[in-house]
Amino acid sequence: MPIPPEGAPITSSPGPADISVAGAAHLLGVHPNTVRAWTDQGRLRCLRINERGDRRYRATDLQGFLRRAGRTAPDPDAGSVISATPESRSKSKETRSKSKPIARAAPDGEEHVAKIDPVEGGRLALLAEVSRLCTAAGDRDTVLRAVAAALRRSGGFEVVVIGERTPSGVETRVVDASVRRQAAGFELDARLVEVCLRDGRPIAVPRARALSGVTGESGRWRASPRGSRAVEIYVPVSTSGHDWGVLFVESAPERPLDREDLDLLRAAGNQLAMAMGWSRIEARLLERRAQSRALAEVTTALSSQLALPEVMAALVDHALRLFGADRAALYQLTNGSLQASFSRGLSDRFTAAVRNADGRSIDQHAIETRRAQAATDYAADQRGVAIREDILAEGFESVAVAPLLADGEVLGTFALYHDRCHEWDTDDLQLLEALGAQAGAAVRNAHNYQQMATWAAQLQSIQQLGTRLTRLTTVAEIGQAIATELRQLIDYHNVRVYRVHDQEVVPIAWRGEIGEYTDENDDQLRLNVGEGITGWVALHGQAQYLPNAATDYRSQTIVGTEDDLDESMLLAPMLYEDRVIGVIVLSKLGLDQFAGSDSLRLLEIYASLAAQAMANADVTEQLQAQSERLARQVASQRELMRATESILSTLDPRIVMESIADRLGTLVHVDNLIISVHDPDQRRLDPIFARGVSAEHFSERCTSDEEGVAGWVLQHGEAQLVPDKLSDPRVSHSDLRGPGAGALIVAPLRARDRVTGLLTLERLGPEAAFDADEFELIQLFSGHVSIALQNAQAHHAVEIRAQTDALTGLMNHGTFVDHLRAAAEGRTPFSLLLVDLDDFKSFNDQCGHEAGNQLLAGIGDALRASCREADEVFRYGGDEFALLLPNTDTTGAVAVAEKVRRAVANVRSPGSRRRSGVTCSIGAASFPADGQDRRSLMVAADSACYLAKHGGRDRVATAAMAQIAELASDGIQHPLSGLPDGQPEIEALSA
Repeated sequence: MPIPPEGAPITSSPGPADISVAGAAHLLGVHPNTVRAWTDQGRLRCLRINERGDRRYRATDLQGFLRRAGRTAPDPDAGSVISATPESRSKSKETRSKSKPIARAAPDGEEHVAKIDPVEGGRLALLAEVSRLCTAAGDRDTVLRAVAAALRRSGGFEVVVIGERTPSGVETRVVDASVRRQAAGFELDARLVEVCLRDGRPIAVPRARALSGVTGESGRWRASPRGSRAVEIYVPVSTSGHDWGVLFVESAPERPLDREDLDLLRAAGNQLAMAMGWSRIEARLLERRAQSRALAEVTTALSSQLALPEVMAALVDHALRLFGADRAALYQLTNGSLQASFSRGLSDRFTAAVRNADGRSIDQHAIETRRAQAATDYAADQRGVAIREDILAEGFESVAVAPLLADGEVLGTFALYHDRCHEWDTDDLQLLEALGAQAGAAVRNAHNYQQMATWAAQLQSIQQLGTRLTRLTTVAEIGQAIATELRQLIDYHNVRVYRVHDQEVVPIAWRGEIGEYTDENDDQLRLNVGEGITGWVALHGQAQYLPNAATDYRSQTIVGTEDDLDESMLLAPMLYEDRVIGVIVLSKLGLDQFAGSDSLRLLEIYASLAAQAMANADVTEQLQAQSERLARQVASQRELMRATESILSTLDPRIVMESIADRLGTLVHVDNLIISVHDPDQRRLDPIFARGVSAEHFSERCTSDEEGVAGWVLQHGEAQLVPDKLSDPRVSHSDLRGPGAGALIVAPLRARDRVTGLLTLERLGPEAAFDADEFELIQLFSGHVSIALQNAQAHHAVEIRAQTDALTGLMNHGTFVDHLRAAAEGRTPFSLLLVDLDDFKSFNDQCGHEAGNQLLAGIGDALRASCREADEVFRYGGDEFALLLPNTDTTGAVAVAEKVRRAVANVRSPGSRRRSGVTCSIGAASFPADGQDRRSLMVAADSACYLAKHGGRDRVATAAMAQIAELASDGIQHPLSGLPDGQPEIEALSA
């Protein structure tokens, strides 16, 4: 039977014949929702009477609908409105029941369904029954089974299947099939299901179909000819954009289908969709009710907690159960970044990534909008791009974040994570926002309670600690008390207590609890006023709080520690009479770890109490030391007069220095005493006297005149007291001994117009120190020492000039004779080298006497440089030189001679880069092997030099070789085995 053309609803003003939705439902004997569904499908025409879309129906349209469905109605021309009384509906029901197919049980048990006359009213009755079943109370599966049974038995179909769409595919919920089809088996075609749901229209295909033609059948219907094969129909069950599932129907081969069957199934699908929608809404309502109860429980639980860790743990655990999440985290907002205060199921790497994420993250979006935000596939969401790798590594898919709000302030965020895809609707997000508000209030209350408890403890601690500090009598005791007990006021990882002395900020106590703080030492912490943030506080007297110490321009990294450490700092000056006498520094790992101004005020109060205690201790210590100092001053002045009288009575520099050391030892106890002279030409300090535990080390150590405290004293001409060598950057520690604790006094030794040397006194050990009286005494004593040394040096200079060759600076011939005599009389083995220059006269004739003099001076420098420190070099006369080598045998003498020979050959011509061409011949003789006294040794060395000269020049010969050559010239054979190793044979020497 053909269906009238479908048309859009028309809008008109209501008339006397207009019937409401409820009236139309009463007339047709169906539920009002069924009327609305038929209207939406275009089967019933309606009028829109206002902008809200209220519907009205004409009686003529309703009568036409009944006629098309096989119902009997009065003549529409009569102008009466059709009404249905209970009796007429009952009669109509009886009439419809007669047209139902009759199911009879065959002998073999197979159920046979009679054909339905499509013009009868059975389809409308069936649709009404489906509508009734869909609106009836009961669980979802019961409703689905009843609908499937009604469709198959009353509709005359072989198979009716209702399938629900799930993320993994379509799940069969209900199957109602004839015995015949149950034996044959069947299955839903996944491709046809997807096409049906995608297009939102029924699909009808022959049972034996080609899948390639499925799309072409979508939404089309052709009446099956008599005797045709069975037809499968897929009808979408969807409403409000939600594809719940599919209704599948298969007809019997003997039961042809027409357009009316398709309309019936489409209406049944809509009824099922509405029923499933109501079921889903009912389930959501029940879920909301449970969530509301759970939220009330969470609120009660959170309000009963005052400790912040318990509040966070309770919040996370309740939220996981409330929303069925797999992971959760509570982030607190600190300095613009989110710090994970509590989490479950999340790695430290991920929470750190959330903290460092930029402003595009979903957490920042929730903070900016102050609304809950959700992302189903967070790794693909734009708000998760910055931490995408961390999301993938963590392994979850969905996330929802709500801001923690308290009194309009955002305290942080609360995030829930689902490992699988989880849809968050508006109601869920509103509930999560409510939970975030409750959590924010609970966190704020816990913070307030914790702050009040902390303040109470801090006020009590200030009173107790202040009382303890006033009982202590030494600065060291006060410093240790501060480092030990200050934790009762403020939690920290490290404390340092400094005293300010002149321009130095000296640590007197420190304590580190974790990390690199535990390895700090006095040398690392010592600094100057104005240096670093601690020195800045010592200079300006202003307390400072640094939430991020690394970013402060005044901060400097302690040597040996990490320079990228996240650290918070509190610093307070110890002020006494508007003068900074110390600084207290507290540090903690992490950013913004202290309670800002509150903690800073507490530290300032405590620092003022500590300053008063330290000032009292200073006065006590000063009074105790004053009498001792006065007694030492009297004794020192007396000894100073005696020392001055003693050292001014001699002109021998060595005796003067010995006397200085002896007399100074009676005045001031020291571990090391060094007297050094300044060589302005070489720009160095040469030690000339050292006594003490490190005398050998200091006597061999020449230093630059710009190095260390000594260089400073040379430059400024002022004596310096170094109370602690480790904290003074000017102190130069030797490589041999390394850095060591101790104290120094360096005083200048003056001539009329300049500083000529230094007097250095050293005390070793961490407790070593010089007081001001000792420093003053040493300064006075250094003046007397300067006068004594000037006298001795002037006398010694006259002696040196008498012993020195003016041209080369080497000792002269007379000095050589004295030293050779003394060496021979000492009876200690030594060697003598006589050096005679080759071709020096030719150089003099070619280059001039001035160039020759310069060459002699250069050769003298080369001789000094090639000798050992204990060796002595002399200008014997003209172009001849002599060397005395103490404690040296022939083999050693030959080695030194070879070094000297090469050095002379490498001397450059004055004003040129070329070698001079002047070489030397060297004769070596050893005492007592080659001579028993000065004269015989001199003859032996001279013979050796003569042999080298006449044997080819630029070579070394020994006294033994000269003796062999002399025997050979007399025709006497002599064994060559006695020659030193490495010497040429005698024939080569005399060639």
